[in-house]
Amino acid sequence: MTLAERYNAEALRLLPHMADDLAVDPAIDRVSEIDEIVFRRGEFLGGMACAILAMIERKN
Repeated sequence: MTLAERYNAEALRLLPHMADDLAVDPAIDRVSEIDEIVFRRGEFLGGMACAILAMIERKN
C-alpha cells in the first residue's frame, strides 16, 4: 500500500465531508509530493494534510 493510499483512507475516515478536497493520486509515495499537491489547493487543506500525514507517521 502506498503512502497516498494510506493518506486518502485516513482523510476519508477523519474528514469524510472533505475527502475529495484532500485526495491525491494513489500512486504517490512521498510525503513532500502529497503536501505540495494539497497545499496548492489552499493553506487550510495543506495544514490538514500535514496533520494527517503526521498521524500516519506516528502509527508506523
